Amino acid sequence: MNSDRLPFSFSGTIPPSKSLLIRGLLLQLTEPAVTLPVLSRCSDVVAMQGACAAFAAGQTRIHCGEAGLVLRLCLGYTARRGGDFVLCGSRRLIERPHEPFLSVLRQLGAQVSVCDDGAAPALRTWSLGFADPGGRLSLLSGLSSQFASSLILNAWDLPFPLHILCEKEPISEGYLDLSIDVAQRCGMQIERQYEADKMILIVPPRQRLVPAVLPCEADVSSAFAVAALAAVAGTCHIVNFPLHSLQPDHCFVDILQKMGVSLDLSTKGLVVQRAERLRAIEVDVGGAPDLTPVLSVLCALAEGTSRLFGAPHLRGKESDRIATTSALLQVLGREHTPREDGIEIVGRPLSDSDRSTLRQFDAGSDHRLVMAAALARWAGFPVEIAGLSAVHKSFPEFLTIAGLADLAADTLSEKDS
Repeated sequence: MNSDRLPFSFSGTIPPSKSLLIRGLLLQLTEPAVTLPVLSRCSDVVAMQGACAAFAAGQTRIHCGEAGLVLRLCLGYTARRGGDFVLCGSRRLIERPHEPFLSVLRQLGAQVSVCDDGAAPALRTWSLGFADPGGRLSLLSGLSSQFASSLILNAWDLPFPLHILCEKEPISEGYLDLSIDVAQRCGMQIERQYEADKMILIVPPRQRLVPAVLPCEADVSSAFAVAALAAVAGTCHIVNFPLHSLQPDHCFVDILQKMGVSLDLSTKGLVVQRAERLRAIEVDVGGAPDLTPVLSVLCALAEGTSRLFGAPHLRGKESDRIATTSALLQVLGREHTPREDGIEIVGRPLSDSDRSTLRQFDAGSDHRLVMAAALARWAGFPVEIAGLSAVHKSFPEFLTIAGLADLAADTLSEKDS
């Protein structure tokens, strides 16, 4: 697909899953003997480390950066711990949809409100600890599995049970499974019951957190960005890619195969090789919405019409990812139709015109859009990318792997001058 530059090549390891690390750091607040073998220098994990250090130091103003998971886990923690706290972060973070969770925290006795933290809004919580709600906590039609995850991971040593009512197949269910697995590794008993189209998660009273060594497998979402570069421009060998994983984005292996990408997954890792042609695909991305921006660029290069659907919660991410992915596809000159729950893309292989037309794209503050634009660049589109530093949120090493580190440094130098 790209004959104008040296082929892409990567062989090495991917940093550990930020989702697992952030959950593990929360558990360390309750039981310091919980062990995380390695950490990550991505800004989301750094934000959680900072929040945990602030809690441990008795501070009441907690900065959550730009991380939705960090904010939501910390909201649950402050309501469970008791006290008066202000949780702050970027304006986009505070303005993302949290109300279904705030409503549940109020049922547990917490007072939660939006407050003014100077230049940006923040969330203030006050409580005496979780109070017995006297019934089920409803997260029906919730926009994120992180709400249920926060309740479960903060439900230690309660004198009463928690009954959490969810959709039978909640949004991003795989991330909820990840939280349940982490909690169970640390000794929690959790029961699932089903009633028609609903699921009830039951946490019995007096669950004691048992010290454990938590797994820190490679971040599969980050691995997808590297695998996609190989699929359009060369090869990669991700040595520490897990053979099996509860991380929802692990499904990208099957997706790439269906698109015609040659790959091999074994105990020695994941090997991906450039595809001569990509096939169009229809994918329900509801369980793995983070795939959407990068997958959309792959679909833009495939022959035929692809449809990504099932993820209305894309609009509540670091950006409105349906709108920002649409903006990138427009820059790339690909016909597409944004939908309420995804996007339909009319793809075609790269043409001489694609290669000769200089394009500019601003990824804003969305790390997944940086990865998607970098993929377009490696595929052969001459794309100048603004906002490269956003990728530090999840995968700072990506800039070096994708050959963008010098460009990012130049951009920072221009800002400084």
